[in-house]
Formats: sequence, C-alpha cells, structure tokens
Amino acid sequence: MPGFEAPVRQALTAPILLAGAPRAYVILNWTLAATIAFAFTGVWYVGLVVGVLGQIAGTFLARRDADIMDVLKRAMKIRGWLEC
Repeated sequence: MPGFEAPVRQALTAPILLAGAPRAYVILNWTLAATIAFAFTGVWYVGLVVGVLGQIAGTFLARRDADIMDVLKRAMKIRGWLEC
C-alpha cells in the first residue's frame, strides 16, 4: 500500500551468531570437539584444538557470508545437479 511503512529491527533480520559463527555450525563444531576430547581421554586437548580451529574457520566463513549454513544445506540437496 502506498504510504504505509513498518519499521523492521535489525535483530529480526540478522542471522544468529555465536562467537562470530552461525549457531548451527557452532553447535555441530563443539559437539564434534567434545566427542573427540572424550574419546581420546589421555589427549583431551586434541578435541580442544579441533574446536578452536573449527570456530576460527566458522567465523571466517560467516564474515564472508553470514548465511553460509543455509547455502550449504541447499547445496547438499541439489548435489546431483552440480555434477559435471
């Protein structure tokens, strides 16, 4: 309708990030890191290293494209169309 405006807050449109990375990615990353840390009880720091490196990678990807997880989900669904 002409002349009708509704303000939209940025918090409603911005993706949810935890420590700079997408929320779904962070949950998956740190679950994997905890699994590795508990699986190798003598060398628990390996899981910590995997988690920190995964967090750095997720933050880097989110800075380039904040919707990276949605893009990856869609790419996995249409995988057959992308084959050469």
